[in-house]
Amino acid sequence: MKRKAPPQAPHGDELDDGLDYAVDGFDSDDGAVAVSASGDNDSDEGEVVSTTKTADSQDSGKRENSTGKSVAKAEKQRRLKEKMALKKRRRMETEVTVKKSIAAMEPAVIADYIAKKARLWHPKLSSIELDDQYLLPQSRVCDMSFWDNERSLPNFKSFLMSCTKSLDLADRKEGNRGPCVIVICISAIRVCDVRRTIPKTVKSVKIIAKNSINKDGQKLESFNPAIVLATPERLKNVVERGVLKLTDLERVIVDSSYLDSKARSVLDDVPETLTVMKRLVTDAERAQIALF
Repeated sequence: MKRKAPPQAPHGDELDDGLDYAVDGFDSDDGAVAVSASGDNDSDEGEVVSTTKTADSQDSGKRENSTGKSVAKAEKQRRLKEKMALKKRRRMETEVTVKKSIAAMEPAVIADYIAKKARLWHPKLSSIELDDQYLLPQSRVCDMSFWDNERSLPNFKSFLMSCTKSLDLADRKEGNRGPCVIVICISAIRVCDVRRTIPKTVKSVKIIAKNSINKDGQKLESFNPAIVLATPERLKNVVERGVLKLTDLERVIVDSSYLDSKARSVLDDVPETLTVMKRLVTDAERAQIALF
């Protein structure tokens, strides 16, 4: 009698229960599970990394390019500033040289220089108005081009004696007819410094803003000085008010070579100077302008 073979367990796909038991990853031989990586995922991640690196590289390049342009721009601006500073310094040096040398020029050059300054300060005035208010005839400029010493404070006494050698400053006539010489300085301190160089035998008075104009008038009348030293604005005020008489005036010395701490001179940087110079030579028939 034949024995029947024991029944074998059917494979998952042989069960006729309507369910699909086929699973990817099962090895039909040993039933082990095989885990495999997806090739598509590897491709996507590689593309992301590559794109990120490319973007970073582009951003880095842009930053380097921007930084380079900024450095170049800053360098260009620095060079431009240095160039402008150099031009300004050279212009200032030229102006200083002219300010210090104009006093030694001939009358025609000085008169032309003053005319240019007047036109620069008053561009809206006509030629007739400029001539009437500011310009000096060449004949009213004293020729001191022969005096070749340095125009500095220690030499002012020598310049004064040379400029007024035809005048007797020590012997004042009776009666107050005003000074023989007027000295115009840029500041009250400079007025005091210049006055100290004048010989004690010559009467001199300084007119500065420290005193009232009435007191200045009393001093001028009682002292009867041969020389009056003043700043342009103060001198303009006393002349306009009739406090200072100009009957005997023959020399107006303008302290033009002296420059203050800001390189300003009384002739070039104080507009009142031209006004009062013109007024003095107009009111005093014999007065001449001399630049120190």
